[in-house]
Amino acid sequence: MSPDRAALFTATGFFLAGFGYTVRSLSKGKPTATWPAFLLLLAGFSCQCAFLLWRGRDLGRCPITTPFELLSFVSWAMVLLYFLTGTAYRLSLLGAFTAPLAFVLQGTALLKPESAAVPSRSRPGFWPEMHATLSLIAYGAFALACVAGILYLIQDRLLKRHRGMQVVRHLPPVHHLSQAVHRLILTGTIILSSGILAAYQMPNRPPVGKLTFVWAIWGIYAAILAYDHWRGMSPRKAAWAASLGFLLPIISLWVVVRR
Repeated sequence: MSPDRAALFTATGFFLAGFGYTVRSLSKGKPTATWPAFLLLLAGFSCQCAFLLWRGRDLGRCPITTPFELLSFVSWAMVLLYFLTGTAYRLSLLGAFTAPLAFVLQGTALLKPESAAVPSRSRPGFWPEMHATLSLIAYGAFALACVAGILYLIQDRLLKRHRGMQVVRHLPPVHHLSQAVHRLILTGTIILSSGILAAYQMPNRPPVGKLTFVWAIWGIYAAILAYDHWRGMSPRKAAWAASLGFLLPIISLWVVVRR
């Protein structure tokens, strides 16, 4: 196993361990110590960074050239955005629930046949790399919004049914989750807009099919923001929109991975 793949495998293990620790703590109904889960997530993120550094060095460019690298990059972007936003929204437990999605994305990547990094004979250029990188970071923001939305729906259901109150007490407050969903959708849409603008600066634009997917994803999240601005959207509807809206980015990733 190559060192970069070993780093990604180790990161996947850390994410699974962090999520397992949190679930075990919550199931016991004890006050959840978030630091162990946070440190496990941080260790996984460090391994992700090592993977991207080594892979990028071997390629001589941003490591987003294969489905294996693409899925890993989206997972890294999602965890990065958690560290940038989680503390601000006081969503320490959101990281533990981000870990399963990171695990799934990287686990899928690791199932792909191992391929050695082949250095590029010529760099793709500033705008192509900017387009791809910003688009994938936006996907990471939408993935984190999906996680926050699902966590909101779970907690909302438990509160309405007056069940699992010991667990609910240790979850992020619903209004913090609602704020996170909105801000992450806004952040992702802004970043994706920049990625689309970069695509139209490229000497050779991406294929029409790829641009159609990107525009469709942008349209869904822009429509969510527009509806919320003009008509107002309840936190529950916003959580559903964030959760279901991420299906299209997942489909677009799946199309690429199936190639």
